[in-house]
Amino acid sequence: VYFDQYSDGDPYEDEQYVEHFRTVMRGLREHRKLRIRFTSAKGKHRDWTCVPIRMDYSLKDDKFRLMIAGRNRDIINIARITGCELLEEFEPGRDDFAAAPKKKQIVMELVDERNALERAMLHFSHLEKETEKLDDRTYRITLRYNTDDETEMLIRVISFGPMLKVLGPEKFIERIRERLEMQKQFD
Repeated sequence: VYFDQYSDGDPYEDEQYVEHFRTVMRGLREHRKLRIRFTSAKGKHRDWTCVPIRMDYSLKDDKFRLMIAGRNRDIINIARITGCELLEEFEPGRDDFAAAPKKKQIVMELVDERNALERAMLHFSHLEKETEKLDDRTYRITLRYNTDDETEMLIRVISFGPMLKVLGPEKFIERIRERLEMQKQFD
């Protein structure tokens, strides 16, 4: 049983999904461009030729996402792909968009109540982090994450409620305030 995870993960048993996943992986391994047809989050049908950069897995969403470069840098959920074919090879590292994603850092203070430390270590296990024990129940955690994942980071940090306090940077704190104000309007 998984907690703090959406139940609408990728359809791993679907043959078409598996075929698209394998084609994407082959494109990544062989450094080949892809032609991808997919349905966007807004329901629009797209047909893009792109350079695959890397694939990420979101434990919280239980979904695989493909980072691509084309006209600009973008992310496509593998489950949204309706068609996928391999194209010509490309030279890795030649594309400006294929550079490593920019990293950001947040510093937080965690009070270890209700297994908060264990949950945080599991929740953020895929990230580069430093954890420092301040006293018997308090820890300072520094996380480094890709700028592309900032919205997901906001949601994850907020999910810890009062046991996790963000100390910086101020821009991230301001985004949390905005998000909480927005949620307050729906109550």
